[in-house]
Amino acid sequence: MAAPPRRSRTARAEAAPPPEEQTPRKKAGRPPGPPSTIVNLRLPLALLARLDRYIDRLELQTGLKAHRGMITRRALELFLETHDVD
Repeated sequence: MAAPPRRSRTARAEAAPPPEEQTPRKKAGRPPGPPSTIVNLRLPLALLARLDRYIDRLELQTGLKAHRGMITRRALELFLETHDVD
């Protein structure tokens, strides 16, 4: 049994719909500042829900955008400052 003929690359390019106008993407990568790395951690869903509610309330109060990473970084920094760990 013979394999079905393959379409050439030019045939695929012609058949493709024209690309839609894309919205500009936000630049990805590390935030400015001191060197950093990514740390993955598992959180209970109840704690994550509390964090999300806090972020929603903070955004309403201040009008500024916040995200989980930003709040978690600041919380960890304050915790370590109050417990004098160096």
